[in-house]
Amino acid sequence: MKKILLLLLISFLVLSIAVGCGGEDELQNNEGSEEVDEDVAGENEEEGDKELTKIIVAELRSEFWIQAYLADTLGYFEEEGLEVEFTTTTDGPVAFQAMHAGSSQFTMLSTEPVFRAQDQGLESTILLSTLQNKPYMLIGAEEIESVEDLKGETIFAGMPGSAPYSFAVAILEKHGMTEEDVEWAQMDYGASLGALENGHVAAIYLRSTAKDEAAAINANILVDVSDSEQHNEIYGTSRYESSIIVGTKEYVENNPDEVQAFVNGIVKAMAWLEEASDEEVVEVASEHFQGRGITPEQIGYLRPSLNPDGMITEAGHETIVAFSMEEGIIEQEIPFEEVYDLSFLKNAVENILE
Repeated sequence: MKKILLLLLISFLVLSIAVGCGGEDELQNNEGSEEVDEDVAGENEEEGDKELTKIIVAELRSEFWIQAYLADTLGYFEEEGLEVEFTTTTDGPVAFQAMHAGSSQFTMLSTEPVFRAQDQGLESTILLSTLQNKPYMLIGAEEIESVEDLKGETIFAGMPGSAPYSFAVAILEKHGMTEEDVEWAQMDYGASLGALENGHVAAIYLRSTAKDEAAAINANILVDVSDSEQHNEIYGTSRYESSIIVGTKEYVENNPDEVQAFVNGIVKAMAWLEEASDEEVVEVASEHFQGRGITPEQIGYLRPSLNPDGMITEAGHETIVAFSMEEGIIEQEIPFEEVYDLSFLKNAVENILE
């Protein structure tokens, strides 16, 4: 009996020692886990610092805003802490209205619809311009040899209120006609060249960068304002900085850090673009143009129109105002300081380009 009790006592002591050692090991393991958890937490916190702010840009997908697409692909937006998503719409006014409805932070379009809305009390702030002039064309079918031949015909130039539409109306007026003298077709810009080739319309607005596409279907270039003389005839000057990036006045005032970061990315792309070859530009930007493609020849056509620093001059603004009033887009003059805030651009240019 005593032997049995002694064995039980020894077993109990051995078990106690084993449990004690196990508990000590477990405590040590737990302490180690806490150290690992602290390290992981630190890493997660560091990763959290790198979390990107999402920005949505409503746009038309055109090489006129090539700097924005380059900034995205080259990682400049990400460097500035932004994740940028481009949302393509059918026309500039549609993209602009979507922004004011709250579906995007910025819009890439032309100035004319912005002025029209400003004139009606819908306030916006223009941040920069990607082009210095209008690389626009009006091209006609093979049998249309002059603007006068368009009387009574059907043409396409975007939706009423858009910059291409105003451009076409101005051309008609320069040739003694009004917008009532033609029929206006409505379609996507991407479908217009095919509509012209197939005889559904007699003339269309087309980007001046698409000269090769126009030649391929034997279209006649009726007006091409990438030519400075023709630009002066339509707009009154060779400088017309109306391919712009804009935000609502409220968003720009309430989100200065995000606005500055976005403008910084664009300006970095402007600097890169100045040094890059046409082939390099196409290689970087092509992922944004998978629908219709982009070529070095198009970039070459665009080069003379590029705005190297995004600046908008008061003289250029006055020209756009004069054109907009002449075409009935606005009823009263819009002061420069009412619609532009170039402070973000000046900060970016000073820190990046100089």
